[in-house]
Amino acid sequence: MLFKLSFNNMKKSIKDYSIYFLTLVLGVAIFYMFNSLESQQAMLQVSRFTKRNDKIDDIYVRICISICSSYIRITNCIC
Repeated sequence: MLFKLSFNNMKKSIKDYSIYFLTLVLGVAIFYMFNSLESQQAMLQVSRFTKRNDKIDDIYVRICISICSSYIRITNCIC
């Protein structure tokens, strides 16, 4: 009796459950994709190459952060 009631309830709300299920599957797939990237040979070569450019990347990041923070300060003063 309870199984039949719960099964009918599940059939009525299959659209809601499918959205949650697809979101869960997508999240797990993305998780395993990022975990598998670090063990691939191509990514190991890329990481060796990017270690050389860390100082240049730090400079670019600092410039972008300063531009964004200046823009935020300017827009907050106008309002």
